[in-house]
Amino acid sequence: MSNAAATLLPRIASLTGAWRYRTGEKCKRLRRAWRYGCGALSADDAQSIFLDCCRPAGWYPLLLLMVEDPLEQVREVFADHPELPRLVADGCARVDAKWQNFGDELYDARRWAIDVAASYAADRGITLVPIEDETPAEAPQSEP
Repeated sequence: MSNAAATLLPRIASLTGAWRYRTGEKCKRLRRAWRYGCGALSADDAQSIFLDCCRPAGWYPLLLLMVEDPLEQVREVFADHPELPRLVADGCARVDAKWQNFGDELYDARRWAIDVAASYAADRGITLVPIEDETPAEAPQSEP
């Protein structure tokens, strides 16, 4: 085998593997989309769609109440029952509808994100000017 062929074959194999992976992922998304359109999503499908959509939508959920966590916790307190998953899911839905965060966690997270963004701007040579440091443009004066 020639030297050129020896370096070309691994490259072709890598490109083929990458193409197969991307095609497989697209097919998975299409199957989920079909199930979504038919109203037949599984919990895993719905979670995958949510995660796929978070960043493009600009969502970064910091506190996410998922049925699996309280269900696992409730099974440490109560004996398992066939209705337990539905009851916990209904409980999570109620808490979601009524929950109000009176702490500063969301403000702190926003502030932290702003601080990180300012740090990234400085690293890239971008100058962010605080509003209080801006001088208002002089308004044109009309002559009497």
